[in-house]
Amino acid sequence: MTHKLWLHPERTAIRPTSPLAYLIAVASVALATVLRHVLAPWITGAQFITFFPAIMLTVALCGARAGLVAVALAALAVRFILGPPAPRDDVALAMFIAVGLLDVVVLSALLRSNAALSLALDPLRRANQDLMASEARFGDLLESAADAVVIVDRGGFIVRANGQTERLFGFPRQDLIGQPVERLIPDSHRASHARFVRDYMASPQLREMGHGGELQGQTASGATFPVEVSLTPLYNDASLVCAVIRDVSLRKAAEDHQTLLIHELNHRVKNTLATVQSIARQTLKSTGDPAAFCEAFTARLVALSQSHDVLTRNDWIGATLSEVLLEQLRPYQNGRGARFELCGPPVSLTPRVALALGMVFGELSTNAARYGALSNDEGRLLVEWRWLDEPGKPTLSITWREVDGPPVAQPNQHGFGERLIQRSLSHELGGSAVLTYTAEGLICDLRFAP
Repeated sequence: MTHKLWLHPERTAIRPTSPLAYLIAVASVALATVLRHVLAPWITGAQFITFFPAIMLTVALCGARAGLVAVALAALAVRFILGPPAPRDDVALAMFIAVGLLDVVVLSALLRSNAALSLALDPLRRANQDLMASEARFGDLLESAADAVVIVDRGGFIVRANGQTERLFGFPRQDLIGQPVERLIPDSHRASHARFVRDYMASPQLREMGHGGELQGQTASGATFPVEVSLTPLYNDASLVCAVIRDVSLRKAAEDHQTLLIHELNHRVKNTLATVQSIARQTLKSTGDPAAFCEAFTARLVALSQSHDVLTRNDWIGATLSEVLLEQLRPYQNGRGARFELCGPPVSLTPRVALALGMVFGELSTNAARYGALSNDEGRLLVEWRWLDEPGKPTLSITWREVDGPPVAQPNQHGFGERLIQRSLSHELGGSAVLTYTAEGLICDLRFAP
């Protein structure tokens, strides 16, 4: 857009064409006249001195037109109000009018120049305001970023960093500005990183790094942590590069934990398959009838799966003794009151111990449902456990007691169920199992060091 200077008159406080402008001209000259009259005894050699400020003030406030009116009014005041005319006064008056007109022209020209300069500076002022607004938005964007953002120059020196950088690395922001970016990486990597910066600046482009876990950041305290970095040139000449740094410690820990869980799962699957094979082989030896084999084998697999269910609910961290017991006894609740009485302190079990005890309790509960206290409507089951003060490791004692069931007798030979219980305690837990058949019911004493 082209601006014509004559379309933009001098900028004044009061619109030049308004009546107020001429009223100010009259008031300025009147005030100058009064001052001239008051100061007359002391300014005999400078009779126009009070009018020049009045003229200049009028031009500055109201423009050239009001200034010309002020010159004319000042001349009339000097001629007809302040004293009688004289030849020499006419010459002085003419000189006063000339100087007054010159003041009007000069001040008016200055006002027009100032208006033109202000008009010329408007685009620059607006551009500066836009730049400041853009800078503020950019700063807000940096501060709202969830990752650390560091801007470096061609030499690899930090020129700007956001608040997340302070929180992640532990350096005050002012201590990072002007420092090489290598300050944020471990000492052992700084030399190679400086070479990388030089090579990258020769041809800067968008680049993602650290996805293989090879990049490390270093805090102010010297601690290191894995990071991923995204590099982006900010300008066409690549004078600045923005590095977005993300702490991936939690993700790496999760990946490592997932790998550990996969290995652990593989190990547990192998152990479970070995357990199933052992159960199938031993059950087959003790049962000649296919129907009996199927029933016994299925019951033992259910006991194993129930132990797995307990551990799965606890993310395979472990389980409590009461959880393992209740999971095996749940199928035998009849809704006519509590048939089970469990008593003992809280005991936490590792997955290995929980699986072994699950098989033991599964075998005992199945036997109780077939032949013992759970085979009728009156039988009850009492399970108590306590810690024994024995030398060495603490020993846990568990007593399984069946009451009010049908009479039981000592079997003529040891079945697979009894051998499974004793082998689980001795081989898996390093403990012992003693089964006693009384007239009131079976009593099983288990002892082991968890």
